[in-house]
Amino acid sequence: MRDEDQTTHIAHVNWATLVADAQSPRVASFFAAVDRVNALAERSAGFVWRDGSERSHAVAIGWPLFVQNPRLIASFSVWQTPQALADYVFKTVHGAFLRRAAEWFEPGSGGHALWPVRAGHIPDMAEAQDRVTRLERTGPCNEVFTLDTLCLGRPDARDGETSPRPAPV
Repeated sequence: MRDEDQTTHIAHVNWATLVADAQSPRVASFFAAVDRVNALAERSAGFVWRDGSERSHAVAIGWPLFVQNPRLIASFSVWQTPQALADYVFKTVHGAFLRRAAEWFEPGSGGHALWPVRAGHIPDMAEAQDRVTRLERTGPCNEVFTLDTLCLGRPDARDGETSPRPAPV
């Protein structure tokens, strides 16, 4: 997808398991920043839409990933381009919080998926579940992929290189 192709946007869902219940002091600093970080996303270049009720929507459709794990949280959004999403994720204050993920999330518990959507289409959680399932079964392809697949992965904190490991965003 070309950045200038505005007939297609990019949907993005990510998830991770908290190290403690949402009311725990161990994750209080994470939750204290959520509204500010989400507001930044909504002001960012290329932002289109975000769900805001990801967990309840995922549980409502019976998505086992969420139903079986009460500490799993998610973010679900649409962006004009993958680069706009990557710029928000890694080049704003969001990146500072991403680097602190080990304080708040269980190691290896998270992931993310991206897929193209027609401009103007707002995906629902059933579509997100379908794409995540497809990514798990087949790996990255034209219909679903990751920031790393596009070489837009997280810059490594030590040397500035792109890391091959996905991270919750």
